[in-house]
Amino acid sequence: SVQFRQYGVVVPRQSHGHHRLLSMSQPYPVPAEKLDVVIIGAGLAGIAGAYHLQKMCPGKRYAILEMRGAMGGTWDIFNYPGIRSDSPMIDYGYGFKPFKAYQHLADGADIRDYIRETADENDISRKIKYKHKVVAQSWSSETNTWTLDVLVGDDQAPGQIECNFLIASVGYYKYDQGIDGRFPGRDEFVASGRQVLHPQFWPEKVDLAGKRVVVVGSGATAITLVPELSSLCDSLVMVQRSPTYVTTMPRFYTLPLSLFYGIFHFFLGVQTMLTFNRWAQIRFEWFVHALFVSCPALAKWLIWSLASWSLRGKASELRPHFTPTYNPWSQRLCMDADGDFFRALRTGKASIVTSALVAFTPTGVRLADGREIECDVVVTATGLDLTTDPGNVKLTVDGQPIKLSDKVTYRGMMISDVPNYVYIMGYIYTSWTLRAEHSFQWTYKLINKMQHAGHSAAVPRLRPQDLKVKRRLLIEGFTPNYMLRVLASAARQLDEDPWQLHNQDHFRDLKCFSAPIDDGTLHFS
Repeated sequence: SVQFRQYGVVVPRQSHGHHRLLSMSQPYPVPAEKLDVVIIGAGLAGIAGAYHLQKMCPGKRYAILEMRGAMGGTWDIFNYPGIRSDSPMIDYGYGFKPFKAYQHLADGADIRDYIRETADENDISRKIKYKHKVVAQSWSSETNTWTLDVLVGDDQAPGQIECNFLIASVGYYKYDQGIDGRFPGRDEFVASGRQVLHPQFWPEKVDLAGKRVVVVGSGATAITLVPELSSLCDSLVMVQRSPTYVTTMPRFYTLPLSLFYGIFHFFLGVQTMLTFNRWAQIRFEWFVHALFVSCPALAKWLIWSLASWSLRGKASELRPHFTPTYNPWSQRLCMDADGDFFRALRTGKASIVTSALVAFTPTGVRLADGREIECDVVVTATGLDLTTDPGNVKLTVDGQPIKLSDKVTYRGMMISDVPNYVYIMGYIYTSWTLRAEHSFQWTYKLINKMQHAGHSAAVPRLRPQDLKVKRRLLIEGFTPNYMLRVLASAARQLDEDPWQLHNQDHFRDLKCFSAPIDDGTLHFS
């Protein structure tokens, strides 16, 4: 184990097989004086933010604050078996550095390496302050400064960092806890020598040989875990509360698609091919989403047609588990990589039950329909615990705490009455990173405009006519329980730009991003 000193914090250099955990770049000495920009979060989006900052605002002094000891965000935190993307990598990856050609889905370790390679190539790694956990964010209009209270290192030593502009690129869920489903009887279940595992905190070594496993949940994590765990254990049952839409996606391009893009590759080169591939994928995803929302009956037929082809002889038997009452894309559509999930069900390696889990028993779990399933291990793939406060940290402006539910989103990335602050939020139906990159680029245009005009603060403020408009929830038409739990405490939106979040319509979003910065709602000082 080799160690190096990073911002006064000794960070162990570790290895996950052949994957490097930290960059070998020299640490960047953050100046003691106020920084121009601070980005919170060194995940996939945070590294993109640093790249665009260096390109668009050269010379700006900045740092990335990362609460953990490694970059990579979600792709370094999660290490459960089979973790992978469930969005096509051509637009989930960076626009300035496309992921590998001819590959739809990627394993978590490959995405982690891709993030670190991007950081190293662009001299971003040395700007990251590891093990700096932000616990408070306070703005002063007197000095036009954000003061960040941080806990540094393993001993959580308190410190402060000041900056003029603050960008929260911290995702949308709590990193230190998940939705664990604290069902009655859990303690007795564990006391009997059995295990309860959560994918967000997967242990390094888990021996499932000869064991009976129950996976609780039906989201992307459960769909990924079932085929992986079913090959390691004696038997596996997936328990879902209600039916789920699942469709298949190949990990790599099919032969016809490879031949199509291979022509562009051969005549125009790989970079031009990848650029066109990204352009086409974005429009394809937009079209499919629009079609599914406007023609739900057709969408249901298409989804089930693909599923039934994968399930083959078991399609009729299993159909009740994959025909929800809600319409496609009112909740997220799960992707089954290469049909592995359906194959596990078809071949009998795994089985599925649709009924709510109500309690643990000393020997297993009990369902709402009265059935009991005996098992040795329960995996609670019951979801992420979302937070409306970016990074789960409250904001304070001039000594006054900000209550987000009283505020309105501005272009889906700033908050009314909060100066020099941007939170990065991605799309729901398509790639998170796609919207993140547009948000960063717009932010740096704003920073450059402020610099050229001699301004040091920009704050969105509602106009008199805006105050009369009925406020809407930040996200509408997307109704999974994990989202509904938090929307009441989130910022609101109005009926017109710039007070809307277009996180389900990329092209309306582009129109909002391209509108003039001087729109009568941003106030400069």
